[in-house]
Amino acid sequence: MNAKTFAALAGAMRKDAAVGQKTVSGLLNWNGGAHSTMIVRNFVIPADEPAALGGTDRGASPMELVLAGLMSCVAVSIAYSAAEEGIDLHAIAIDVEGDIDLRGLFGVADDVRPGFEEVRLIVRVDADASEETIEDLVHRGYRRSPAVDSLTGRVPVRVCIGREGV
Repeated sequence: MNAKTFAALAGAMRKDAAVGQKTVSGLLNWNGGAHSTMIVRNFVIPADEPAALGGTDRGASPMELVLAGLMSCVAVSIAYSAAEEGIDLHAIAIDVEGDIDLRGLFGVADDVRPGFEEVRLIVRVDADASEETIEDLVHRGYRRSPAVDSLTGRVPVRVCIGREGV
């Protein structure tokens, strides 16, 4: 994103908060076992578990997709922060690891959460900026990332049961 586009969007949101209000949605169809196919906007995304976890390995696992979303969101947030400052980015690379205890998913230990215990990101940025400025961009991108906020905050998840059209 270039600085002009960023400034125009930010300015529009400052004038009218409704410009920044969005609902993100998707659709999932289960294909049997651990395999499913999701549609988000015009994109088809397969999900599955590795064979070692009872899947058929026809897509990234749901938790791998969470990590992929996290990496992508942090990268976008860094890029937006750079555009805001007029800094030319050449590259962003992110490595991610997340620790999970599968006993929570499989219900074999009541005291184990089914989600990530910890997630670690290593972020590398190549930009026309000092190391201090790059560190600031990374930290600002992390703080502004909706995915980081959703993973670290308490986002209510409401489940409604539907029976039609399955």
